[in-house]
Formats: sequence, structure tokens, C-alpha cells
Amino acid sequence: MSCKMVILAVRDDDTSHDECVEYMHDEHAPLVNDLPNLQRYTSSVPLDPEKAGYDYVAQLWFEDPAAMNESFESETGAEVQEDAASFLDMDATEMIPVADETTHYEAE
Repeated sequence: MSCKMVILAVRDDDTSHDECVEYMHDEHAPLVNDLPNLQRYTSSVPLDPEKAGYDYVAQLWFEDPAAMNESFESETGAEVQEDAASFLDMDATEMIPVADETTHYEAE
């Protein structure tokens, strides 16, 4: 069963929204790309982050829950989490592991 980690990322008090998104793209994303077992990684920025209550959504796909757990428990996983804590409010940031994605509609 494939799975993914959905992350609703909230910046820390010392970081502006624009700084958070820039850091994520330029510094954090390259670290995430090195996670073992990672199959796909996307990020999206809400149109109105103040209303949304988060600064970006990240989605990390894995073959199965065991591969995801191995990834986050790895040395690289620890580095990614340490880096995330340098610019995100980890108490406010939500990390939601979810199962297979279902497509309900796709335009041709």
C-alpha cells in the first residue's frame, strides 16, 4: 500500500511567510530530496496563507508505511527534521501520514 506524509507547515515567529517559502524552496527541499525511499515530493503555497493558517503544504510519497518510517528514522531524516525546526513552528506544524490517494475526478 503506497502512502504519503502530508505536512501543513507553519513558520516560526522569527520568519516571515515569504522568507519561509524561499527557505523551503532553496534550502530545505534539497535536503528532503535526499531522503531514502522518497518517491515523489511536492509543495504548494496557499493563496491566502494568513487565512489558511499555514505557509505551505508538502507531500512526500513512499512505497509503503515501512519505507516512510525508515526514511524519517534515517540519519538524513533526522537532518531534515532538525532543519525544519530551524524555520518552522514544529508545535503548530501538522504531519499527517495518509494511505493511498484516490482520484475522484480528472479532466481530460
